[in-house]
Amino acid sequence: MGHKIAIDFGTTNSVFARWLPDTESAEIIHIPDLSEITEDGLPSSVPSLVYVRDGGAPDVLVGQPVREGGYDARQDNRLFRNFKRGIVATPAPEPRPIDGVKWADRQAGEHFIKHLIGAMPYQDADIDQLVLTAPVASFEGYLAWLNNVIDEVSLDKIRVVDESTAAALGYAVTKPGAVVLVFDFGGGTLDLSLVQLPENRDKAGGFLKRLVGGDKANQHTARVIAKAGRIIGGSDVDQWLLADVLARAGLTPQTLGADYTAALTACERAKIALSREESTAVRFTAGGAPVEIIVTREELEALLEANGFFTALRRVVDKVMHVARQRGIFKEDIHYVLLVGGTSLMPSVQRTLGQYFTDMAVRSDKPFTAVAEGALQVAAGYGLEDYLIHSYGLRHLNPDTGQHDYDEIIPMGSRYPIDSPVEVLMGASRADQTEIEFVIGEIDTDSIAMVEVKYEDGQAVFVAQAADNAQQIVALNEAEAVAALARLDPPAQPGQDRIRAAFTVDDRRRLCVTVTDMQTNKTLLDHVALATLR
Repeated sequence: MGHKIAIDFGTTNSVFARWLPDTESAEIIHIPDLSEITEDGLPSSVPSLVYVRDGGAPDVLVGQPVREGGYDARQDNRLFRNFKRGIVATPAPEPRPIDGVKWADRQAGEHFIKHLIGAMPYQDADIDQLVLTAPVASFEGYLAWLNNVIDEVSLDKIRVVDESTAAALGYAVTKPGAVVLVFDFGGGTLDLSLVQLPENRDKAGGFLKRLVGGDKANQHTARVIAKAGRIIGGSDVDQWLLADVLARAGLTPQTLGADYTAALTACERAKIALSREESTAVRFTAGGAPVEIIVTREELEALLEANGFFTALRRVVDKVMHVARQRGIFKEDIHYVLLVGGTSLMPSVQRTLGQYFTDMAVRSDKPFTAVAEGALQVAAGYGLEDYLIHSYGLRHLNPDTGQHDYDEIIPMGSRYPIDSPVEVLMGASRADQTEIEFVIGEIDTDSIAMVEVKYEDGQAVFVAQAADNAQQIVALNEAEAVAALARLDPPAQPGQDRIRAAFTVDDRRRLCVTVTDMQTNKTLLDHVALATLR
């Protein structure tokens, strides 16, 4: 049997883990020349840093060597940190010229992930599964990026799980049927998952170590109740603190120039220190002159409040609880709040959560390893029911307005895979129509401009229209739709249903369609994948 490996690619630090079948447990792996050297038995991680020594070759340093060589404090633009966020950000950050070549976060991330996979102490033939984690707020874009950059390991051996769900599996919660809120607050993203563990005590016991093979999957199934995410994290705190420090020192980012990177590193260290101490000094040089600013924890918390940090935190929690209430789960039903990621350990963050969840047990004993350990639980056979966090609609031409609308076909919260087809009857919108397209839109139900509710067969159906000034409905496959046309022969005429489209969602969240011509009884499309949902 081959090895099961997990990589948690984090904004600030990344973690390797492998599954130990003899003890049915996960083990954090130290990767020579990449991982940091830890003390007091703390788990080893790889700093998520890339330093470009030669932009043309290219020649890069990755991980701990960047710190050991002092490259993270150099006064140039060759250091990439927090680049995980920029990989799927829209719009993407502007690339920077290095040795005459433009480098963007996506290129830095590609080199980083390739170095991580290439440094694994196993060959492809020895690996049974490689599990990678992705933020829930940008799961689809991140998945597409991974698919394009990974070639060291066979794609059929790679599994991807969202970070919040993996973290729920990584904590050793043994209470049968426990409802747990996973609070994953790292360097770049805030992800929350509300998960209910199995009701059977035997199956819930030894949450981290058991549940490997042999039994039926439905006996080991945790249920994801609600998920939400936001692109905010510790790197934002670093930037806010730096802006405040520069203002107090009478400096600006422009006057700081090449000293910017070293100053940002100093602010990151100060932020970490303020989780343990009431005050600390931010020290760096600007134009050759030393700068020292004393910052207190109280001042940092006031800075966070002024930048909307706590407001964003409360809104994400409120969104999860709103979905949970729709599913019959209330705040008093939550047994545990599980903390993951370095930002979750800030005293002000813990205090805010403590005010919100007054009677729940808060666990924070594995903030840096729970995600990787939980990802291995997926590889080891611990199944999770999961659901889609957006609604999806089929685009059509509104005959009254002449504009495109979207009829909802897959509601938000639908569990997948969806094996029972969702059937839609479609006809021509113009005379002698020879083809029908299938453009799928992702509907943001929090911000759509107008929603019309219709009822078909006693079920509510939503028709969403996007506002002109915002892309609140995003077409997922407009460019690719030409490859999945239902071609009609003879041509169709308006006023009658011509085709039956049956939509399903597989276990990889791919929306597929099978199309039957009701006039000729021919199958025009057979289980064609239209888009990947999330």
